[in-house]
Amino acid sequence: MNLSGRSPASREKRLDTLSAYLGETSALLKEYESTEVDQRIRTFSQSTPDDVLSALKLLAGFRDAMTIIHGPRGCAASSVQLALAPAQEGRRGRWIVTNLNQRETIMGSDNKLRETVKANYSRYAPKAIFIVATPAVSINNDDIQSVANELSDELGVPIIPAYTSGFASKASVHGNDVAAHSLIKQLLPSTRGERGEHVNLLSTTELASDCHEAERLLVALGLESNTLPNATSIEVFRRAAEARLSVPLDYEATTYLGNALQELAQVPYLTLPRPIGVVATKQWLSGIGAATDRVQEALHLHIRETVAATAILQSSPLRGVRVYLSLSPSTALGVLDLVQELGGEIVGITVEHLDRLSLEGLRHYQQKASALHIHIGHGQGFEEVNLLRRIKPGLYVGSGSHITQIAQLGIPSLYLPRIPIIGYRGVVSFAREASKVLRNQSFVANLAKQDSVYLASWLQRSPNWHIKQEVK
Repeated sequence: MNLSGRSPASREKRLDTLSAYLGETSALLKEYESTEVDQRIRTFSQSTPDDVLSALKLLAGFRDAMTIIHGPRGCAASSVQLALAPAQEGRRGRWIVTNLNQRETIMGSDNKLRETVKANYSRYAPKAIFIVATPAVSINNDDIQSVANELSDELGVPIIPAYTSGFASKASVHGNDVAAHSLIKQLLPSTRGERGEHVNLLSTTELASDCHEAERLLVALGLESNTLPNATSIEVFRRAAEARLSVPLDYEATTYLGNALQELAQVPYLTLPRPIGVVATKQWLSGIGAATDRVQEALHLHIRETVAATAILQSSPLRGVRVYLSLSPSTALGVLDLVQELGGEIVGITVEHLDRLSLEGLRHYQQKASALHIHIGHGQGFEEVNLLRRIKPGLYVGSGSHITQIAQLGIPSLYLPRIPIIGYRGVVSFAREASKVLRNQSFVANLAKQDSVYLASWLQRSPNWHIKQEVK
């Protein structure tokens, strides 16, 4: 792995990541199986998060660090959202914005960055300082690295720039890779101590309850969990280089980090599906058991834990319910199986992006629902509303901010980021919340009486109206 650059190459270059598509799953698979994938663009994009937000989410997990958002105050608005988000429970990392004015964004702002770092280090005494570049400073030649090197020597703490730009990639998940690149480059020990028995549990923005469930299962296997970078510390991150292996909770978000630890610190990285649903959780445990000589222990643990979910599965709470999913690729492909385990029928999925990391899951989706199309679009409320007016599902499971627009169609809607879904306890939690939403539909029924937020002329267009193949 080449760490010499300020940031990794974009996901489009490394993984053929797509951020726009609506069409047959089989046609998309053929493209990925060929030598080249045709990129698509949107002539109109409603609301697409960028890599800055993803990097901030990942770095927010360090309890004993401080994050400086280098840009105008508007660039910090996303961190206000992070501070209020349920996925941030237990996180205590501090963030500050340099609050650049117009002149500083044009002429440079090295001095203001230097002053901000020194003033807030004196106030909070963090064990590390992250500096997140924003689109405003990515074009004005601010020498962030020189400031970081100078002050790191002066203050005696690592100061780590993360060079997000807002436009290097159309997929916001690229920000995870940028943050991981910087962390590995600056925090990974140059010399490794003795290999431990702990396992790196790679988590980014999972709920605390989901992390606790995964940790509980690892302890039941007789393994110690070293969870990072979600709700972690600088010392825990450094300890990752001495782990027995790394296990992802979300392979989409943590593959760059896992591969870096494998290549640079020789910590094996297991490529496993998200442990969502009984079958996938068994696969997750079996993979860990095989890698740690605990095959029988993993099997016995699965048998014991399945007892609690058996009653839920046998009751088939989603029997006869047509379900539409709008989530990240790894989550959507995991929840797909969970919905079917609970008796539901998948009638379509929207994923935030798609790349070669999800090809196995995409083939799985085609086998389970060969007649269905796949939609790729992060934050594209208009496209989803237009699709769902035609499909008319009985339940919508999503993670986007436009979920209220879906509910306004009279469709019962489940906001997944607030619901534990990992492991055996996640099966019970998801089933209960879905049943609750389906029983109480008066709210969405009242919302459906209101006029749509979109003009009729917009809704008459096809859902893929703004998706075009990129001209080379």
